[in-house]
Amino acid sequence: MAGKPNLLPKEHGAYAELAFPLVTGLALSRPSLPALALAAAAVAFFLANEPAAVLLGVRRMRLKDQVGERARRRAATLVSGGILLGVTGILSAGSTVWPVILLPLGSGILLIPMVLAGRHKSVPGELLVVSAFTTLLLPLASASGANPGRAVAAVGVWWVSFTLGTLEVHAIKARLKKTGRSDWTRWGSPLASGVVILGALGVAFGAFGPWPGAGLQGNGPVAPLPGVGGAWAWAVAATPYLPNAARAVLPPTMAILALSVIRVHPKRLKRVGWTLVGANSLALLLLLLG
Repeated sequence: MAGKPNLLPKEHGAYAELAFPLVTGLALSRPSLPALALAAAAVAFFLANEPAAVLLGVRRMRLKDQVGERARRRAATLVSGGILLGVTGILSAGSTVWPVILLPLGSGILLIPMVLAGRHKSVPGELLVVSAFTTLLLPLASASGANPGRAVAAVGVWWVSFTLGTLEVHAIKARLKKTGRSDWTRWGSPLASGVVILGALGVAFGAFGPWPGAGLQGNGPVAPLPGVGGAWAWAVAATPYLPNAARAVLPPTMAILALSVIRVHPKRLKRVGWTLVGANSLALLLLLLG
């Protein structure tokens, strides 16, 4: 029916934050059926966000009265489909996705109380979303047998890019209001972007010397993380790919710093979004070609 409110997620930036890690995780190796099932599960849960928000009263109560029944059916279908696809992907992938699947799941669980408290659009809430979306890359790469070092490095690129983008969007809004909890982002965003650019340039051009594990570019599925030693092994596996990751993170970071310098007006947030999509597309290309 024309004019009926749709139940698609309203946070348009989240579409890109989900899409880039999913595409990367699937493209680092030939995507397997378990990886595709996990990716489809992630999309289903993402699409369930809006009807769930309506049912929880996060949106206007009038909207809940208007489309509540449709939202209930949509949420039930998407959540059940997401669970089915997720369980299928995990079981068919075997032990390789454990415990990496716990990283996005853990971030999502931590986000629930933020949503219920209406704090999901705060900086901490949005960073939990960033963490959940970016770490989705790991189980997808693991299920497809992608190189673990490349997968970890790619997660780092997207986490840094999306975190800086989140800070800059809050900074743009804070420059208009000039009060509130996110006021610190007005100086925090350009400072963080500048530090990342300097660090990325240093890594990309070898200013910090050789990294531990340089030259060890092994293949195989992403290994489990049994503890601190396992996490360190992952870090070492990623070090040969740090120069390429540093080059990949430069386009979005430089775009974010430029947006901070020219002090974009909040009315132009859509242009900001498309600018970041373009810069992140270049980052994706550099990640996959490196």
